[in-house]
Amino acid sequence: MFTWKILETLIDDGVLRRVKYHCTLTEGEHKVETEGNWLMRAEFTVDANTSESQVAHWLDLDATQDGKHLIKYRLQEQLDALKSAPSTKPPWAVDTFKVKI
Repeated sequence: MFTWKILETLIDDGVLRRVKYHCTLTEGEHKVETEGNWLMRAEFTVDANTSESQVAHWLDLDATQDGKHLIKYRLQEQLDALKSAPSTKPPWAVDTFKVKI
C-alpha cells in the first residue's frame, strides 16, 4: 500500500508548481520509503479549499508517464529487491564466528 505525505508545496499565481513529498510502500513486514521534489508539468489551480489528498492526487497524475508511475515504479522495484534478498545475519550473530580448539 502506498502512503503519501505532502511536505511542502510551491504555488505561483494560484498554480501548483512544485511538490515536496514523502511516500511509503508497505507490503506485510517489508517497507520502503522515499522523499523527493516533483516539478509539476501540468497546471493545477490551488485555492483555499485544496486538500493534501487533492495535491497527492495531482502528483499521482503528473508522475505517470506512458502509463507508468515513476515514483511508485521505483519503490516497487526496491521492495521487490528487498523481498528477494537472501536473509543474512549481522556480524555479531552467534554462529557467525567459530573458534576451533
